[in-house]
Amino acid sequence: MTYFAWAAGSTPPTFTGTANPYTGKRSQLGSLSAFAWRKDRDRFIEQTRGAAVVVTAKQARELKAGLDNREFDALVVALTGGDL
Repeated sequence: MTYFAWAAGSTPPTFTGTANPYTGKRSQLGSLSAFAWRKDRDRFIEQTRGAAVVVTAKQARELKAGLDNREFDALVVALTGGDL
């Protein structure tokens, strides 16, 4: 299972990048982090002192809506230290 954290880049949310060609949606400005272990994610959130929050896999996908499924999966693999 993959655990996600999100640190927003601005308030209110700002959208960035090109739109997903299939959905027309864009990604939000911010930093998505992915972890193989919940304990690691929780420690990361503590270290950010509230700058990052827990998000579900569905929410993570919506935050990075500008990416297609292949690109999102590749991003998650890269964030968790796996091989593409």
